[in-house]
Amino acid sequence: MLHERFDAEELSKVLIAREKWRPYPTVEEREAWESILETVRAAHIRRGEEALGAEWPALPATLYLGFARTGNRSDYQTPLGKRRKMLFDLVLAECMEGEGRFLEAVANGIWLSCEESTWCLPAHVGCQQAGVDLPDTSEPIVDLFAGEAASLLAWTTYLLGARLDTVSPLIRPRVAREIDLRVLTPCLERDDFWWMGFGGRAVNNWNPWVNSNWLAAALLLETDADRRVKSVAKSLRSLDCFVEP
Repeated sequence: MLHERFDAEELSKVLIAREKWRPYPTVEEREAWESILETVRAAHIRRGEEALGAEWPALPATLYLGFARTGNRSDYQTPLGKRRKMLFDLVLAECMEGEGRFLEAVANGIWLSCEESTWCLPAHVGCQQAGVDLPDTSEPIVDLFAGEAASLLAWTTYLLGARLDTVSPLIRPRVAREIDLRVLTPCLERDDFWWMGFGGRAVNNWNPWVNSNWLAAALLLETDADRRVKSVAKSLRSLDCFVEP
């Protein structure tokens, strides 16, 4: 079992410290990005340019309520997916080119994501105490899409780092705060998200997917070393529920 092999004490010895963990080259490491095949770099820059000229989709309250009222998922999920893809394309384009041309659009995408009341889909929010309705911002729900949003934003701030500060020094702290509020703290403090597998409930592929995104966000952004270790340890316990149910 993963959690038996790597308990909190062992993890505290083997985990690379946050400030030393460099899983990928950042935008500042130009040699690495410029060594990528030119056709690949050009393709990513072209996608970034397409996003640069596109309008960010709106996500009004009534659109979120659409699932509760009609059962329709795509009316909300389609524009939400477009937002996420635009941000993804802009970040990679900036990393490929490295000239700052996409930074302000990236900042817009980050800020829009942080302004969303929830990162949980309307079809998944029913586990909140308020049931299937608008999201209760006092009870963040971690689903597949909340995990994906946290991971995307965490990797964005890792890759672009201080260059985001040239747009505003408040962007990175906002991202860290929102990810902590919406994913890191709920995952650490709650055991009742069904995908975790605690309490004997059967899990599916949500388990490794949400855990992978939770891990990425925790490893990249958690500044408290003790909480970082506890997050990884709990994620391993949850993963064991998928590997050996």
